[in-house]
Amino acid sequence: MSTDTNKAIVRRYIDQVLDKGHADLAGEFLAENIEFHGTNLAPGLAAMEEWVVTLAAAFPDRHVSADDVVAEGDRVVARTTMTGKHLGDFQGIPATGKPVNQSSISIFRMANGKIAEAWFAADNLSMMQQLGVIPIPQNAS
Repeated sequence: MSTDTNKAIVRRYIDQVLDKGHADLAGEFLAENIEFHGTNLAPGLAAMEEWVVTLAAAFPDRHVSADDVVAEGDRVVARTTMTGKHLGDFQGIPATGKPVNQSSISIFRMANGKIAEAWFAADNLSMMQQLGVIPIPQNAS
């Protein structure tokens, strides 16, 4: 597949699955045996489908934007931003009603027109601070 095709697949995955929450469409973009790195997700398509449902319940008004998408060979890198209000349970944290703005960078390895492997690096510390779970350090000066 061309890098343009691979980027288009990743963009559609971000838009349809992560942003709009269509967990049922994940199989169009992800390989059945996808492997995840940098997260506690188990391997396989079902783990991502479950994660999308969890994310949608916790942040029903969320918006996930693809800020940058670049590709070379079989790799696609996406820098994304998720915004929304914490309106449902999230990883054991009851709804706070607080807004969040979380940046992430993901690297996807493409194979046979689908995402076969993914590496995630998300700003979870900032998100937990925005939710009030972890205090924001006061300026020492």
